[in-house]
Amino acid sequence: MAAAQEPARRRPGPAAGPTVVRRQLGRQLRRLREAAGGETVEQVAAHPELGLSRAKLYRLERGQHAVKPQDVAVLCRYYRVGDRQTDKLIALALATQQDSWWHALGDVNVPEWFSLYLDLEPAASAIRTYEAELVPGLLQTADYAREIHRVHNPGLSADQVEQRVAVRMERQLLLDRPGGPASRFVLNEATLLRSVGGPAVMRRQIEQVRRMGESANVVISVLRFDVGVHPGMHNPFVILDFADPAEDPPVVYVETVTSAGYLQKDSDVRDYAAIFEQIEQQATPIQEYVT
Repeated sequence: MAAAQEPARRRPGPAAGPTVVRRQLGRQLRRLREAAGGETVEQVAAHPELGLSRAKLYRLERGQHAVKPQDVAVLCRYYRVGDRQTDKLIALALATQQDSWWHALGDVNVPEWFSLYLDLEPAASAIRTYEAELVPGLLQTADYAREIHRVHNPGLSADQVEQRVAVRMERQLLLDRPGGPASRFVLNEATLLRSVGGPAVMRRQIEQVRRMGESANVVISVLRFDVGVHPGMHNPFVILDFADPAEDPPVVYVETVTSAGYLQKDSDVRDYAAIFEQIEQQATPIQEYVT
């Protein structure tokens, strides 16, 4: 299989995936339940004629899976929802069953715990990223990304590595599209000093980071070693903000080796946002760091 090329950076990029719709539908179903009399999930599930278990209702309201239109119709009847609103909710249910954008790139082996992030990222109106060890995926060159996947996933075939590189390159189109997310990155200095793939790969990678930092909606800063101890030392993270926080609350994404966490509590989001603001103030703009 031919090696993935750098994106032409003219296409609109990936679209928000079905997970975004599932989250929206889940919140609307929860609001309907609360407005219809304040029954708990357990109380609604206690009605056998609905055919919905407690576990299934929780999954529906949390937006964890594709939704069957008939389940939405049953709940709308029970909550006494009007026909027009019922039709809108059924349309959302149908949208939850669509494939995510990366399926168009082939049979890509995306970890389940990362697929949610890939659905959410294109829907974000703002992205704040702190990375400690590696250049963030949205800023990587294909050669850099290829080396990362090769080392981190030794069980992948060459074709599978190229598929993952292609997904990463497609994601970067978000940064150039009109109305794309306002993206702010803070990179620990180690991300630019650690050699990945050799000197030539790193030269091109650092140049790409500098060049992308000149984009109108992208701000990149480097947290130098001489800053010393800072509040971001616990772990890298990404904060995704959405245009309508009432419908799509912010999400903090924290990744480990084999899984990821999606934090949505107001207190968690506030804490991570405060950390980001502090380390960004301590960081050096990329244009000053790379001259």
